Amino acid sequence: MAVRRETGRFRQGVIGVLVCLSTICVTLGCATPSATDRISSDAATRAPASLGNEDLNTLESRLREIRGTVPPNYPDEPILLVKSDWPFEWRGYGNPFQLRPYEEVFPEVERQTPPELSTNELMLAFGWVHKNAEDYYKLSFEERLAFEKEHPQIEDRGFSSFQVHPAKEIAKNWLDYYIATGRKAERLVEVVHWRGCDKLILEGSPVECSDALDRITSPVTGDLMEIRHPQFSAGNMHIDAFTLQELEDNYGIDVSKFNDIRVHQGLSKEDTVVALYRVYGTKGVVKTGWILRSRSSQYTGAESF
Repeated sequence: MAVRRETGRFRQGVIGVLVCLSTICVTLGCATPSATDRISSDAATRAPASLGNEDLNTLESRLREIRGTVPPNYPDEPILLVKSDWPFEWRGYGNPFQLRPYEEVFPEVERQTPPELSTNELMLAFGWVHKNAEDYYKLSFEERLAFEKEHPQIEDRGFSSFQVHPAKEIAKNWLDYYIATGRKAERLVEVVHWRGCDKLILEGSPVECSDALDRITSPVTGDLMEIRHPQFSAGNMHIDAFTLQELEDNYGIDVSKFNDIRVHQGLSKEDTVVALYRVYGTKGVVKTGWILRSRSSQYTGAESF
């Protein structure tokens, strides 16, 4: 399966080149436009997941069963969401590693660089344009607005968001869950149920079901992503959350970059939480990243590419 590399649509103003700033527009992943009335997108008002371990086991088994019967929407030649204007590149690919080695708080694991990656590993590291959104992706901003007006529902469009990046979407939702509940989810199914993704998969239309599944599936394993692996686990990931004080005191990390961001956002140090994550290919780490959020304002924060 060949890949196509995006070469210029994503230029944005940055701090330290690698950070996307603003009053952030959070990618909810599973909360699609047609599900807005059924699923609240405000993490601050969502009730914690009420399912016990046995029910979570049952739900996880059911989701895996459905994943096994619903083919993923992977393009034959996926368009990778590569930022080609980054300062560090490998043979035309961007840099998927947004944490320098000395910034990582996780056990050391070797890295796989883009030239060494399979197509599925590249998709996992960079994300891709949804198979049904490739024509939409090529439109101008004005043309996209017109298309969205003419196709207001996911059933009409065939996708919820044109960007598919399971690792980043999972990390964002995991952090929202942690901020809302105070619990660090060990299993993806906890976050999936809390966010309401399970409703789209179990009760949604075929388009909603397949779209939601692709956003929680590892392209490397073809199965639901596993999210708490500090040591290598092929096709899976690890994520954890920290205060800035913890990063400084417990790990000796220079948090000046994060302090610059929080000051720009008008956040106090106590109100700021940072999630760090990394994703594994078949032999090592293929992506690292971070997400910074306000505890009190869900849509305020920043994230690495």
